Amino acid sequence: MSKPNVALVTGAGSGIGRAIAMRLVRDGRTVIALDRSAEGLASLMRETESEAAIVPREFDLSQTSRIPELCEELLGRYGVIPHLVNNAGIVRSENLIEMSDQTWNLVMAVNLTAPFALIRGLAPAMVAVGGGNIVNIASRNAFVSSAGKSAYDASKAGLVALTRTAAGELGPFGVRVNAVCPGVIATDVHGGLTDEPVFAAAYQKLIPMNRWGRPEEMASVVSFLLSDDASFITGQTLIADGGQIACQNNQRFMEIPGLK
Repeated sequence: MSKPNVALVTGAGSGIGRAIAMRLVRDGRTVIALDRSAEGLASLMRETESEAAIVPREFDLSQTSRIPELCEELLGRYGVIPHLVNNAGIVRSENLIEMSDQTWNLVMAVNLTAPFALIRGLAPAMVAVGGGNIVNIASRNAFVSSAGKSAYDASKAGLVALTRTAAGELGPFGVRVNAVCPGVIATDVHGGLTDEPVFAAAYQKLIPMNRWGRPEEMASVVSFLLSDDASFITGQTLIADGGQIACQNNQRFMEIPGLK
């Protein structure tokens, strides 16, 4: 039996994924919150006002060979999961020529292969009921790369390309596929750098809005893309970075503390 308000959110135990899960619950959806961290899922459950609307599911997406089994399990329980948010991602910082196959393959598995496998596993049920929505959380690094992050940058650029292809193939069946590319968002993934005053004062000169993004702001973008308000939007990538990619104002660098 179809449950049209069900959404699967990966990486829901922390950061942007947690904010997305909580926002979708407020939107009236039942959220399957998937994360490899049991502690993160337990914390999410404690913070959610309506625990009945959150279904925690511990799963390590780096184990890509197990994803078909996961999809079969979820489809058996829900019949169809019409909303998929591929949010889970990892970052590994290593120079290109020093990077091991293990690091490259791990980043690709979580950031690109897992979203592909989840789309492949869940989209047929969406097609069968006449529609669905998929949102892939990529990164502004899909367009502006960072030294030392070749695997991450390549995986996110690949996810944007996958978004376009999936939208083209699934669009005739009523399934919309879009991507969101966050800029610097104040989450733990940055290892506390966003809380460091000197770093913040300097780096935020690169951002026209002069601040970090908030996880809740990314959740609002996802909420919109999953809603009927975005019913004619597919194959698109929405960059939510406070204007960082759009315009660099060199005069603002003169405001960096200590710069003469």
